[in-house]
Amino acid sequence: MTHSTSTTTSAALPHNRLGINYRSVPPRKIPGLIIDAHTHTREPALTREFLRAADAYGIGKIWTMAPLEDVDALREAFPGRFEFIAIPKWQNLGPGEDFIKEWRRRIDEFYARGSRLIKFHNAPGTQKRMGMNLDHPEMQSIMRQAYDLGYHFMTHVGDPKAWFGEGKKYDPKDGQKSFIEQFAMLDRMLEKYPDRIHLGAHIGGSVEELELLQGRLDRFPHYILDSSATKWIIRGIAQQPLEPVREFFIRNQDRILFGSDLVVGEKYDFDHYVSRYWVHQQQWETSYSGESPIDDPDAEDGIPRLHGLNLPAEVLEKLYRTNAEKWLFGKVLGQSSVS
Repeated sequence: MTHSTSTTTSAALPHNRLGINYRSVPPRKIPGLIIDAHTHTREPALTREFLRAADAYGIGKIWTMAPLEDVDALREAFPGRFEFIAIPKWQNLGPGEDFIKEWRRRIDEFYARGSRLIKFHNAPGTQKRMGMNLDHPEMQSIMRQAYDLGYHFMTHVGDPKAWFGEGKKYDPKDGQKSFIEQFAMLDRMLEKYPDRIHLGAHIGGSVEELELLQGRLDRFPHYILDSSATKWIIRGIAQQPLEPVREFFIRNQDRILFGSDLVVGEKYDFDHYVSRYWVHQQQWETSYSGESPIDDPDAEDGIPRLHGLNLPAEVLEKLYRTNAEKWLFGKVLGQSSVS
């Protein structure tokens, strides 16, 4: 399926630069509900529109990084729909004891509400604001607290490779690590906790370096990935030869979970939410080849592209459902089945 390029007009929307009717949901390659392993929801009034979009595209159970203050309300408003990933209060992110003390309290509170997966966001920008990386004694202490409680781990340690280098967001002249150097602390964390599941968000932050990522997967059998961060993932795939990327997903078909990284917010509407699910469907299920309908400021030559992998049905079944059932519901939550 080849789509010709089209010229973006000033009236084009950033989530629909090609004028696609996202509300006409394309037929799925396989039947059944999809588990979204990576979202960011908030209070029920805002989350309702996101769920309308999720329903339209066949999304069932959802794992989310909602603020602690919204967990009870979301659970009451949408019983059985969400599982909650423990996070700190990002609004208070910064160096000092106050942030750490509050994070420790939230770890206990999330656990009391049933959370068994905790997110550690330690990309370069976050490291700078916190004044700590994953090797810092305070971070090590927080990890140990979570480990002793029984948590499994999730991390975001890399950012798009397009952001690293001279004159870019993470410039070595400013003392920033290189893209590759950023992952050394992740390897040390993986070595330290081999008995816990470790979910690497956004294809482990390494969609542009699949050979290095394959080495990490081979070394650490407890390391799994999610497919989230729509613009980043489709850009990273489109910039590479298609067949080796497709082979990576087939080879690691038991270790990759579907995730959208959709963020609930006042500025987003139904069409914004479904744009991400539409693009993911084309990426994994079809041979779409052409421009992406979603604006991407990091795209090469300013034109975002999408090259679908057309994964086999048996691989899609694992990506969309059974991997999440096995790793998250089974090993993290200890449930024998997903209702």
